[in-house]
Amino acid sequence: MKKILIIHTGGTFGMVPQKPSRTLAPGQVQEQITRNVPELEQIANIDFHAAFNMDSADMEPVHWQTLARLIFEKLPEYDGFVIIHGTDSMIYTAAALSFMLKNLHKPVILTGSQRPISEIRSDARMNLINAVELATYDIPEVCICFGVELFRGNRAIKESSTDYGAFLSPNFLPLAEVGLEIYIDEHLLLKPSGAVELRPEMSRDVLAIPFFPGQRPEYLDWLLESPVKAIVIEALGLGNVAVRDPSLVNMIEKLTAADNLVVITSQSRHGWVDLSRYENGKRIAAVGAIGAYDMTIEATIVKLMHLLGTNQDGVSAVREQLLTPIAGEITVF
Repeated sequence: MKKILIIHTGGTFGMVPQKPSRTLAPGQVQEQITRNVPELEQIANIDFHAAFNMDSADMEPVHWQTLARLIFEKLPEYDGFVIIHGTDSMIYTAAALSFMLKNLHKPVILTGSQRPISEIRSDARMNLINAVELATYDIPEVCICFGVELFRGNRAIKESSTDYGAFLSPNFLPLAEVGLEIYIDEHLLLKPSGAVELRPEMSRDVLAIPFFPGQRPEYLDWLLESPVKAIVIEALGLGNVAVRDPSLVNMIEKLTAADNLVVITSQSRHGWVDLSRYENGKRIAAVGAIGAYDMTIEATIVKLMHLLGTNQDGVSAVREQLLTPIAGEITVF
């Protein structure tokens, strides 16, 4: 049998359904899992590790780094890893791990639940069983397993805070589907090109701002005096923002002239950013804005944090590398 390490980080999965909700201690979570999901012993040899026990909204880059270092250290000992994680920031952690563990050659699968494992109608049991079984397969990626689908971690988004099918992958097909049989689309899986590398550096000098009609560009003047190095603008459609009065063109030009990156993502989850399609996009591209193409907003933010943290050559190097895939987070044609 394969050997799998389950890493507990907190979230709804291990909470006690009472008012107010109470979080179980890590040892109690292990007891709950052993009691509620005894079938795991039929799937793999399981070890448990409690990394932390927290609401995922409190996750910080330091926690991503802890997980990346733990997995890197334990890679020789285990065939796969399952991370129990709160759903709210799961996609950020998944993206971060995908960038930090370059050339990963074993599965790292994040899962969680919308209801605590101790509740009658909890989805935790099925999610964990599916995640552990998928972690026994040759899937050399950081993934999210939720419901009956396995998504590339840096391609997923959280679609719902209440549905059991909480996650989607709007611009990339699921890597696997679980039904009577497990179907894995081998053609979609990443293929490691060398030995795994640990690259845990992260910068916090990134800010994301949604664009909306009527937004006042002068309200963003403070960015010119801030330590921020990369600004992600969540634009409309294919990457459109206002270029008539009040126009964002001058502000974007000032930011790029001050050696900041301005990256354009889309509030439309399906599709991509194309700054060459409309006049609005052409105008902001001409003053230095970069379109993130089909990367999710979350993956774009975390990738910028990663690139700024790992590059000694500063913003110019990040500009060159942003649209080059690290772990399948962007489509290259």
